Amino acid sequence: MKRFYIIAILILLLILNIIFISTTMHYKDKINKETFKVYLFEGENNNIKINDGIIIISPNKQILNGGKIQYVGNKQENITSYSKKIYMNTQETNKDILYNSVSSQGNGNGTTFPDEFLLNRDIGEISSKKLFSEEDMANIKDNLYFCLNYSVNGQETESTVIKLNVKEFDMKEDK
Repeated sequence: MKRFYIIAILILLLILNIIFISTTMHYKDKINKETFKVYLFEGENNNIKINDGIIIISPNKQILNGGKIQYVGNKQENITSYSKKIYMNTQETNKDILYNSVSSQGNGNGTTFPDEFLLNRDIGEISSKKLFSEEDMANIKDNLYFCLNYSVNGQETESTVIKLNVKEFDMKEDK
């Protein structure tokens, strides 16, 4: 009778071990099929430099961090308000991905270009389950832009657009 219990326990342990190993292998195969992609971007013109931008694409979440903005021009006018936008330029329209704006309160004088972008260097970040469509991902290297719209001295509105240079790094290892 004792021998029967020992054999039953060994068979049960063997079955549980087979279930555990097959579940682990199934999960490993599932993970290997998922694609993780990382895109880095930067860009510049005569007045503004964008660097350290990153896009992370995983099966369950997409993240865009706009990176840092640096003013490299020589304008000394006061900015009273501005907006920063990262968008995809498609054939039909522009698809905004990240947009934020800043407006100066109080006496209305604003701050100079170099001072403002020294204080507010971050462009911003956004994440979602689906920021980009499949079509967007196929065209992201050639169609990602940064736009800065700003109001100088509270009157005239100006705009500058920078085409961002996007580089892809495939994070999936071939085994």
